[in-house]
Amino acid sequence: MTSKRKQKTLSRRNVLAAGAGVAGMGLAGCFGDDPQNGEDNGAGGENGENGEGDADFTVFATMPAIWDFVRQVAGDQIDVIDLVPVGEHGHDWNPEPGTVQELDGADGFVYLREFSSWQDDAAAELEDDDVVVIEASEGIEFFDSPAEDNDEHWWMDPVECQNGVENIAAGIAEIDPDNEDTYMENAEAFNEELEELHEDFEAIVEESELNELVVGTHDSFQWWNRRYGLEIFSPVGTSPDDAASPEDVQEIETLIEEVGIGHVLFDVGEPGQLAESLAEETDAEILPLSPVETQIDGSPPLDTDVEMEPDWGYIDHFREINLPSIETALQAE
Repeated sequence: MTSKRKQKTLSRRNVLAAGAGVAGMGLAGCFGDDPQNGEDNGAGGENGENGEGDADFTVFATMPAIWDFVRQVAGDQIDVIDLVPVGEHGHDWNPEPGTVQELDGADGFVYLREFSSWQDDAAAELEDDDVVVIEASEGIEFFDSPAEDNDEHWWMDPVECQNGVENIAAGIAEIDPDNEDTYMENAEAFNEELEELHEDFEAIVEESELNELVVGTHDSFQWWNRRYGLEIFSPVGTSPDDAASPEDVQEIETLIEEVGIGHVLFDVGEPGQLAESLAEETDAEILPLSPVETQIDGSPPLDTDVEMEPDWGYIDHFREINLPSIETALQAE
């Protein structure tokens, strides 16, 4: 580690100490009592403590899925902090003024290109400040999905995620080359979990009676169309701020009745009134889905029995929410 890198190391404890002086800049609000950073860090969540400032390096991630990929690779060698507060939606959230400038003391910044403009802007700014900027999406080609052109939601595909994890491992090794072998081993082990998740997802689709999913919130799930051939319909579109037109709603209701769809799914991080309305109008039931953009600490979303934990990782979101909901909605045998 160079002396310059040592000087730039920014622990969570240092951030919190500085927070009193920069509360107006957003850092104190970002990191106050974030349960994501309270108990553990590392592959499987058992390799050490995160958020105590004891590691030599600190890396910031820009949404929950990426935060988990980083901590799976980093193990207990690095403090990994998710910038998105618990309860906020990663697609909607924007940092307060001054936050990015305060991040210039970090060792690494992991982001998604073209996901939100602030991330691309921050990446360009931090590269000039001697921060290792890691584009998790590097080399991953977006595609024109049924929902949007240049669909960037690659992390919904467990196979494509493996490329993202490798990108992160290479960036983390640049920060801490002395532990490169450990990071590569952690990445390989986590990618094996992702491959197993993909195989389980694939098996559910192959055993299903239906091939259609109706989502009553914004559509982050079209990479499942590309990977697994699922037909996914949403009257909302791809932005959490989009509103469904009466014509789009009627079209979805007709589809539900004609195909015999018994469930309407919804993004757990968004208001679910439309999903509830669609279910009511068609005598369907509601089921949760997670785009892994939100961590929730509190009561189950809508009328479901899902109780998310704020430190859930990517595998948890899929195994506890997505796969069970998909299996039920597709009427898997």
